[in-house]
Amino acid sequence: MFSKVDPDRAALLGSALRLSFATVAWNGVVGSTALVLSFLDDSQALAAFALNALLDTSASVVLIWRFRREQRDPVAAEHLERRAQTWIIVAMVMVALYIGVQAVRALVEGSHPEASAFGLILAVLSLIVLPWLGRQKLRVAVDLASPALHGDGVLTLAAAALAGITLTALLLNSGLGWWWADPLAALLIAFALATEAVRIAVRH
Repeated sequence: MFSKVDPDRAALLGSALRLSFATVAWNGVVGSTALVLSFLDDSQALAAFALNALLDTSASVVLIWRFRREQRDPVAAEHLERRAQTWIIVAMVMVALYIGVQAVRALVEGSHPEASAFGLILAVLSLIVLPWLGRQKLRVAVDLASPALHGDGVLTLAAAALAGITLTALLLNSGLGWWWADPLAALLIAFALATEAVRIAVRH
Protein backbone atom coordinates (compact mmCIF):
# COMPACT_ATOMS: atom_id res chain seq x y z
CA MET A 1 0.00 0.00 0.00
CA PHE A 2 1.28 3.47 -0.81
CA SER A 3 2.04 5.55 2.29
CA LYS A 4 2.33 8.97 0.67
CA VAL A 5 2.61 10.73 -2.64
CA ASP A 6 6.25 11.71 -2.97
CA PRO A 7 7.30 14.28 -5.59
CA ASP A 8 8.35 11.64 -8.13
CA ARG A 9 5.08 9.74 -7.80
CA ALA A 10 3.12 12.99 -7.93
CA ALA A 11 4.75 13.74 -11.29
CA LEU A 12 3.85 10.26 -12.55
CA LEU A 13 0.26 10.71 -11.41
CA GLY A 14 0.17 13.95 -13.37
CA SER A 15 1.43 12.15 -16.48
CA ALA A 16 -1.14 9.37 -16.02
CA LEU A 17 -3.93 11.94 -15.71
CA ARG A 18 -2.85 13.79 -18.85
CA LEU A 19 -2.76 10.55 -20.84
CA SER A 20 -6.19 9.57 -19.50
CA PHE A 21 -7.67 12.96 -20.42
CA ALA A 22 -6.14 12.70 -23.89
CA THR A 23 -7.73 9.27 -24.32
CA VAL A 24 -11.15 10.54 -23.25
CA ALA A 25 -10.93 13.44 -25.70
CA TRP A 26 -9.68 11.41 -28.67
CA ASN A 27 -11.59 8.17 -28.28
CA GLY A 28 -14.73 9.92 -27.12
CA VAL A 29 -15.01 11.85 -30.38
CA VAL A 30 -13.70 9.09 -32.67
CA GLY A 31 -15.68 6.33 -30.97
CA SER A 32 -18.97 8.22 -31.03
CA THR A 33 -18.51 9.19 -34.67
CA ALA A 34 -17.55 5.67 -35.70
CA LEU A 35 -20.56 4.23 -33.85
CA VAL A 36 -22.94 6.52 -35.76
CA LEU A 37 -21.25 5.58 -39.06
CA SER A 38 -21.48 1.88 -38.21
CA PHE A 39 -25.28 2.15 -37.98
CA LEU A 40 -25.47 4.14 -41.21
CA ASP A 41 -23.19 1.70 -43.09
CA ASP A 42 -24.29 -1.46 -41.23
CA SER A 43 -20.63 -2.25 -40.57
CA GLN A 44 -19.93 -4.72 -37.75
CA ALA A 45 -16.17 -4.13 -37.84
CA LEU A 46 -16.67 -0.38 -37.56
CA ALA A 47 -19.14 -0.91 -34.71
CA ALA A 48 -16.60 -3.13 -32.92
CA PHE A 49 -13.90 -0.50 -33.39
CA ALA A 50 -16.25 2.19 -32.08
CA LEU A 51 -17.30 0.24 -29.01
CA ASN A 52 -13.70 -0.62 -28.19
CA ALA A 53 -12.80 3.08 -28.43
CA LEU A 54 -15.70 3.99 -26.13
CA LEU A 55 -14.64 1.21 -23.75
CA ASP A 56 -11.15 2.70 -23.64
CA THR A 57 -12.77 6.07 -22.92
CA SER A 58 -14.77 4.67 -20.00
CA ALA A 59 -11.65 2.99 -18.61
CA SER A 60 -9.79 6.30 -18.79
CA VAL A 61 -12.64 8.07 -16.98
CA VAL A 62 -12.36 5.52 -14.16
CA LEU A 63 -8.59 6.01 -14.06
CA ILE A 64 -8.99 9.78 -13.85
CA TRP A 65 -11.14 9.23 -10.77
CA ARG A 66 -8.62 6.72 -9.38
CA PHE A 67 -5.52 8.92 -9.83
CA ARG A 68 -7.24 12.08 -8.57
CA ARG A 69 -8.35 10.23 -5.45
CA GLU A 70 -4.80 9.04 -4.84
CA GLN A 71 -3.59 12.63 -5.06
CA ARG A 72 -5.94 13.48 -2.18
CA ASP A 73 -5.78 10.20 -0.26
CA PRO A 74 -2.60 8.16 -0.97
CA VAL A 75 -3.57 5.48 1.59
CA ALA A 76 -6.59 4.49 -0.51
CA ALA A 77 -4.53 3.96 -3.67
CA GLU A 78 -4.37 0.15 -3.47
CA HIS A 79 -8.14 -0.20 -3.01
CA LEU A 80 -8.83 2.26 -5.82
CA GLU A 81 -6.45 0.36 -8.12
CA ARG A 82 -8.38 -2.89 -7.64
CA ARG A 83 -11.73 -1.20 -8.29
CA ALA A 84 -10.49 0.46 -11.48
CA GLN A 85 -9.01 -2.82 -12.69
CA THR A 86 -12.28 -4.67 -12.04
CA TRP A 87 -14.25 -2.16 -14.08
CA ILE A 88 -11.87 -2.47 -17.03
CA ILE A 89 -12.17 -6.27 -17.03
CA VAL A 90 -15.99 -6.27 -16.79
CA ALA A 91 -16.35 -3.67 -19.53
CA MET A 92 -14.04 -5.62 -21.84
CA VAL A 93 -16.09 -8.80 -21.42
CA MET A 94 -19.42 -7.01 -21.98
CA VAL A 95 -18.26 -5.35 -25.18
CA ALA A 96 -16.68 -8.58 -26.44
CA LEU A 97 -19.98 -10.44 -25.95
CA TYR A 98 -21.99 -7.77 -27.76
CA ILE A 99 -19.58 -7.57 -30.68
CA GLY A 100 -19.41 -11.37 -30.98
CA VAL A 101 -23.20 -11.80 -31.05
CA GLN A 102 -23.67 -9.05 -33.63
CA ALA A 103 -20.87 -10.42 -35.83
CA VAL A 104 -22.37 -13.92 -35.83
CA ARG A 105 -25.76 -12.44 -36.71
CA ALA A 106 -24.24 -10.55 -39.64
CA LEU A 107 -22.51 -13.69 -40.92
CA VAL A 108 -25.72 -15.74 -40.68
CA GLU A 109 -27.86 -13.07 -42.35
CA GLY A 110 -25.22 -12.19 -44.93
CA SER A 111 -25.43 -8.43 -44.34
CA HIS A 112 -23.45 -6.31 -46.81
CA PRO A 113 -21.96 -3.18 -45.21
CA GLU A 114 -21.04 -0.04 -47.09
CA ALA A 115 -17.59 1.48 -46.67
CA SER A 116 -17.72 5.24 -46.12
CA ALA A 117 -14.76 7.50 -46.81
CA PHE A 118 -15.18 9.07 -43.37
CA GLY A 119 -14.97 5.67 -41.69
CA LEU A 120 -11.74 4.94 -43.52
CA ILE A 121 -10.32 8.31 -42.46
CA LEU A 122 -11.17 7.65 -38.79
CA ALA A 123 -9.36 4.31 -38.94
CA VAL A 124 -6.27 5.85 -40.52
CA LEU A 125 -6.11 8.69 -37.99
CA SER A 126 -6.45 6.20 -35.13
CA LEU A 127 -3.51 4.23 -36.51
CA ILE A 128 -1.44 7.41 -36.24
CA VAL A 129 -2.49 8.58 -32.76
CA LEU A 130 -3.29 5.46 -30.69
CA PRO A 131 0.04 3.55 -30.87
CA TRP A 132 1.91 6.49 -29.34
CA LEU A 133 -0.74 6.99 -26.67
CA GLY A 134 -0.76 3.30 -25.74
CA ARG A 135 3.02 3.08 -25.44
CA GLN A 136 3.11 6.13 -23.17
CA LYS A 137 0.51 4.55 -20.88
CA LEU A 138 2.50 1.33 -20.61
CA ARG A 139 5.65 3.27 -19.76
CA VAL A 140 3.97 5.29 -17.00
CA ALA A 141 2.14 2.18 -15.72
CA VAL A 142 5.46 0.44 -15.07
CA ASP A 143 6.77 3.39 -13.03
CA LEU A 144 3.48 3.69 -11.12
CA ALA A 145 3.18 -0.10 -10.63
CA SER A 146 -0.43 0.25 -11.83
CA PRO A 147 -2.01 -2.86 -13.40
CA ALA A 148 -5.13 -0.81 -14.16
CA LEU A 149 -3.19 1.74 -16.21
CA HIS A 150 -1.32 -1.12 -17.88
CA GLY A 151 -4.65 -2.70 -18.82
CA ASP A 152 -5.83 0.62 -20.21
CA GLY A 153 -2.62 0.92 -22.21
CA VAL A 154 -3.24 -2.53 -23.66
CA LEU A 155 -6.77 -1.43 -24.54
CA THR A 156 -5.40 1.60 -26.36
CA LEU A 157 -2.89 -0.49 -28.31
CA ALA A 158 -5.66 -2.99 -29.04
CA ALA A 159 -7.77 -0.12 -30.37
CA ALA A 160 -4.90 0.78 -32.70
CA ALA A 161 -4.64 -2.81 -33.92
CA LEU A 162 -8.40 -2.97 -34.31
CA ALA A 163 -8.31 0.21 -36.37
CA GLY A 164 -5.96 -1.60 -38.73
CA ILE A 165 -8.25 -4.64 -38.87
CA THR A 166 -11.26 -2.41 -39.47
CA LEU A 167 -9.47 -0.51 -42.23
CA THR A 168 -8.49 -3.76 -43.93
CA ALA A 169 -12.03 -5.16 -43.69
CA LEU A 170 -13.60 -1.99 -45.10
CA LEU A 171 -11.14 -1.89 -48.00
CA LEU A 172 -11.67 -5.57 -48.80
CA ASN A 173 -15.42 -5.12 -48.78
CA SER A 174 -15.28 -1.97 -50.89
CA GLY A 175 -12.64 -3.09 -53.37
CA LEU A 176 -13.28 -6.83 -53.70
CA GLY A 177 -16.82 -7.22 -52.44
CA TRP A 178 -15.74 -9.51 -49.60
CA TRP A 179 -18.68 -8.63 -47.33
CA TRP A 180 -17.79 -11.41 -44.90
CA ALA A 181 -14.47 -9.73 -44.07
CA ASP A 182 -16.33 -7.12 -42.02
CA PRO A 183 -18.14 -9.44 -39.53
CA LEU A 184 -15.13 -11.77 -39.47
CA ALA A 185 -12.93 -8.86 -38.38
CA ALA A 186 -15.51 -8.04 -35.70
CA LEU A 187 -15.29 -11.63 -34.42
CA LEU A 188 -11.49 -11.34 -34.20
CA ILE A 189 -11.91 -8.12 -32.22
CA ALA A 190 -14.36 -9.77 -29.80
CA PHE A 191 -12.03 -12.74 -29.27
CA ALA A 192 -9.04 -10.47 -28.65
CA LEU A 193 -10.95 -8.41 -26.05
CA ALA A 194 -12.26 -11.47 -24.21
CA THR A 195 -8.80 -13.08 -24.18
CA GLU A 196 -7.16 -9.94 -22.83
CA ALA A 197 -9.82 -9.57 -20.12
CA VAL A 198 -9.17 -13.13 -18.93
CA ARG A 199 -5.40 -12.58 -19.04
CA ILE A 200 -5.60 -9.44 -16.90
CA ALA A 201 -7.97 -11.10 -14.41
CA VAL A 202 -5.75 -14.18 -14.00
CA ARG A 203 -2.49 -12.26 -13.88
CA HIS A 204 -3.66 -9.74 -11.29
